[in-house]
Amino acid sequence: MARAEALFRQKEYAESLSLCTKIIEKKPKLANAIHLTALNYYALGQFAPAIAEFQKAIAINSQLSSFHSNLGNVYLDQESFVEASRCFEKALNLEPLLPEPNYNLAICLHNQRNYSLAENFCKKAILQDATNSDFYLHLGVIYYDQGQFDNAAKALVKALEVENKHKKGRTHLDAYWQLFSLHLSQHRYQDALEVADLGIQSQQLSEQQLCTLLIGKAIIYFLFNRLDEAKHTLQLSEIIHQFPSQPKYLKKFSVFHHYIKNLIALYESGEYKDCYNLVNDATKMYFISESHGFAPNRTSIQYKDQNYEVNSLFIMGAKVIHFVTEEENKYQVSLVSLLQDLAPGSKVVVAFGEIDCRPDEGIYSYSLKSKRDYKDVIDDMLSKYVNALKNLADSFDIEIILYGVPAPHPQSIEILPPSEQQRFKDIVAYYNLALANACQSLNIKLLDVYALTNKDGQSNLQHHIDNYHLSPKTVPTLFNLQSQ
Repeated sequence: MARAEALFRQKEYAESLSLCTKIIEKKPKLANAIHLTALNYYALGQFAPAIAEFQKAIAINSQLSSFHSNLGNVYLDQESFVEASRCFEKALNLEPLLPEPNYNLAICLHNQRNYSLAENFCKKAILQDATNSDFYLHLGVIYYDQGQFDNAAKALVKALEVENKHKKGRTHLDAYWQLFSLHLSQHRYQDALEVADLGIQSQQLSEQQLCTLLIGKAIIYFLFNRLDEAKHTLQLSEIIHQFPSQPKYLKKFSVFHHYIKNLIALYESGEYKDCYNLVNDATKMYFISESHGFAPNRTSIQYKDQNYEVNSLFIMGAKVIHFVTEEENKYQVSLVSLLQDLAPGSKVVVAFGEIDCRPDEGIYSYSLKSKRDYKDVIDDMLSKYVNALKNLADSFDIEIILYGVPAPHPQSIEILPPSEQQRFKDIVAYYNLALANACQSLNIKLLDVYALTNKDGQSNLQHHIDNYHLSPKTVPTLFNLQSQ
């Protein structure tokens, strides 16, 4: 056993596993050997046999908290948060003062949107070990997701301080990125840029981590028409396309990288120069969205016989569903903080919903998992959404114009099995129909981008410039149609 444990500590997992197998042949009920077998399987990424072996060890000896906690770790890695929670709760029933199970339980509860309990368990982990920066980092994220921006900032700064002092957390990236994202949500763009520079100058980040912060900077530079600086940061982060097996968050930034680079190239080519006929007396019209707002930024439009220049404002990752939940969250707080700073009478296009209408997340996947009729899901969500926006418009004395969801690009549809493709197209079509009906009932103007881009339930390819995004001419075209 001592030799097998030493091999495990040396990360010689296959050799340790082989030795454990020999031990168990002689001692089939030796719980520690079975537990070490499970740990080796886990380290090798073989989750199913790891779970089976952990369960065998627990069946022999259920009084060791480490057995339950390590089984919970496997479930946590698989994002099986309910099963993981049960394991960490059992571990804490045996040893309540262990920091790691408290922290891991906080992660599970956070992902189940039980924020108050998650906060409590994260604070317990900190009380038991104040030298681990991960604990402060996750507490900051819990606050951030609830829209408690001041508390989030304090916890994230503390995470960096603790990491610099004790070198015990996993990485610097999350704290720098979370602080950058926090400032972005508060629309404190200079603060966000300064945090990104601190992270980059720390010289302690991986290439992936550097790319994330650089592309975050490029987003701000692009939105504020600092195109040379945007191009420079995109050049520095070009390596993002070379990383194998990108995690989900990095794939998102690869899309941002390609999209902004493409928009700058289109602008400099003059292909859409007719969209930028800015005049001296143009008033700002605001376009608030996720990444769909990048393309119309700085374009010129006419609305009600007045000239406007589009000023795009960005809330990263926002979906319609975020604005209709009862629990206050960072997206709601971010939107309110944007709107309350606008002058009375401002015209504001709100363009969320595209992420809700993707084949790999949002309404489609939720309706399959929950077995709810997608029409009921959409009707309930959009009714609350449009009413909430109407109330905000009245509160701040602004005019809100809604923007639909474009017909999906054929390549987005083709990732689904052929038997599901029509259902997905029907969902996007019904979403836009329900949005139009909700707008009509409340006398809110709608920019019907679906009708403009649709051909038989999918994109007519006249406006898409990649699989998700539309060209700079799309919003000016929609306003021209409004005036006809």
